[in-house]
Amino acid sequence: MENNTILIVDDEANILRALRRVFRRESYRVLTASSGAEGLEILQKEHIDLIISDQRMPEMSGVQFLARAKELYPGTIRIILSGYTDVDSITEAINVGNVYKFILKPWEDAALKTTIRESFEVARLQRENRELTETIKKQNEELRYLNKNLEKEVGDRTAEIKLQNEALKLARDILESLPVAVVGADDEESIVMVNSQTRRYFEKEGQMLLGSRLQSYFGKDLLELITNALNTEKQIEGQYEHTDGGGFNVYCTPLSKGNFETPRRGVVISFLSRPQSH
Repeated sequence: MENNTILIVDDEANILRALRRVFRRESYRVLTASSGAEGLEILQKEHIDLIISDQRMPEMSGVQFLARAKELYPGTIRIILSGYTDVDSITEAINVGNVYKFILKPWEDAALKTTIRESFEVARLQRENRELTETIKKQNEELRYLNKNLEKEVGDRTAEIKLQNEALKLARDILESLPVAVVGADDEESIVMVNSQTRRYFEKEGQMLLGSRLQSYFGKDLLELITNALNTEKQIEGQYEHTDGGGFNVYCTPLSKGNFETPRRGVVISFLSRPQSH
């Protein structure tokens, strides 16, 4: 595995040379130290992926060195190399130094190479697992943030819709209460809105204004006013004479882009009743 650095720590120079020869044809960068103290100095200066340390060394044992390395650089892989097989040493290495492998001297070169490759593979999988865990943790935090914002947006939108519905109900009540006849028509001259005064003045018995065509109820003069209002997008004023002899001042107000967020075309026709002359 390329770009992996191994630190070998042993107080015997011949052991260091022998281990260097083992990894000579491997794609590892190999550093050596003759004591635990020297090994710690190298760890401060270099990025080390894997440590192979002798157990029996003067001043600082391999387990003591690896325990310190674990504390300072927990991401390193730690391996003990020892000529002794006592159970206490193995137990201490596992519990204190948290070593991955305990290898006995003399070692077999092929087995040692296999152990190192397996160690790096395990380390790679552990690293990827940590990265995946961090990614999932980050995504969960982002999801919680989005859900929190979504709940707020839904709450705000619900409150806004409720307010709009109340405003719409109020507008309908106001429209129905107006003493003026009001008709709403689309750009195809179909009646889409009427109030109570409109129904009182213009609705024929047995028929409904709503959904009908303007031509079915109003004459050419009024239709011309409506057309002019739609074409100029300005309020057009005129007069309308009812068949019962009553007269109205008429105001045709076009619905333009400025009236609503969604562009639409249509016209609101207001009939203001004039007193009948005697």
